[in-house]
Amino acid sequence: MESQVKKKYPHLNHRNIDPPGGWRFKDIDTNMWIVSLRNLDDLIQQCCSHRRANELQIPDDFAEFVEASICYACPPEISSGFPDDRKMSERATSLYQVLRNTNVFLLNWRLKGNTEKVIQDEANTRAFVCVKCKYNNKTLCLSCHGHDQWINGWTGRKTKHDAALGVCACDGIILYATIHSTLKTSGEFPDHCWKKTKQI
Repeated sequence: MESQVKKKYPHLNHRNIDPPGGWRFKDIDTNMWIVSLRNLDDLIQQCCSHRRANELQIPDDFAEFVEASICYACPPEISSGFPDDRKMSERATSLYQVLRNTNVFLLNWRLKGNTEKVIQDEANTRAFVCVKCKYNNKTLCLSCHGHDQWINGWTGRKTKHDAALGVCACDGIILYATIHSTLKTSGEFPDHCWKKTKQI
């Protein structure tokens, strides 16, 4: 009797670090998002409970599948074990680049500035400038995978303009993050940009 070759899934390099977007999994059979605020193991347990409650089969490799779904939704450098023939769309590649840039910015902000923030009024003003700017790129849906919530976990606050903010095409960083920070970013900014004229 021939032994079955077990399918290989990518896995997270650090299972104890929250990934961009958090611990989330969409069950395609029920079209429902399952979210854990704790860790990967808790997410897997919730996903299994969800399928049992809906009388759906739970495959033997379901835990690996849930983890792999997070790997494919996040920047590739936080995971290992992708198949050699993995193909990424241009949109996915762009999203990975944006998340990588944003993650580097957030980490540098914490290391260099201890997450020092501008006052709320200044953040509101910055957001308003970005909303009107032609370099505010809204082609990527940041809320679809919870990237807006991920950043809000770092900044701890919002502005009334957040729904109209996207990615800054000048530095490739999600605007939710930079409008609150005192940390500089690099790029070719227009004359009206607060990153060029106001940033500390």
